[in-house]
Amino acid sequence: MVPFQRVDFHWNAWVRMAPLIRTRVVDSFDHGTGLLSGWVFGFIRIVRSRGRATDKGEVMRGLAELPWRPFAFGEVPPLAWEALEGDKLLASFNDWRTQAAVVFDVDREERVLGGIGSERPRLVGKSVVETGWSGSFGNYRVFDGVRIPTAAEAIWHPPEGPSHTGGDMLRSFAFSIDMRTLGTQ
Repeated sequence: MVPFQRVDFHWNAWVRMAPLIRTRVVDSFDHGTGLLSGWVFGFIRIVRSRGRATDKGEVMRGLAELPWRPFAFGEVPPLAWEALEGDKLLASFNDWRTQAAVVFDVDREERVLGGIGSERPRLVGKSVVETGWSGSFGNYRVFDGVRIPTAAEAIWHPPEGPSHTGGDMLRSFAFSIDMRTLGTQ
């Protein structure tokens, strides 16, 4: 058996901000370091965030998106799992530099229906504010033998009221394994 050694991820997307304005967004967590970057039209940088708050925020995003990477639901050294009452599952990350946790709602078919994270760092202007955050998953389908959700939505929960970040629809799925992240037993 070859276990996964890290929970690293790299998310790259194009987001429509207005009818003619598209923004490229990169979220990642790699070797213990988080990064959030954004470029209007793909080349005019509008945001770049690094540091401990970004590390925590990216870990929380990575944890929340584990349903799209079900092979990472195993034994990964900085990741701990705890079954909670009421069909809830706690995923805690601690690499001795960054600590974060997400609580998942799981149904009887072991599908993740949603997740909640308190105190996820969020950029507000040039400041970072820890804010409640949640997400939901649905429309599970099987791709190449892997069952994953094809619909998702994330919501920030600031004091002024919920802020929906929009929904995602997955139309195709393929995964690749970075051989550098694998260890042997």
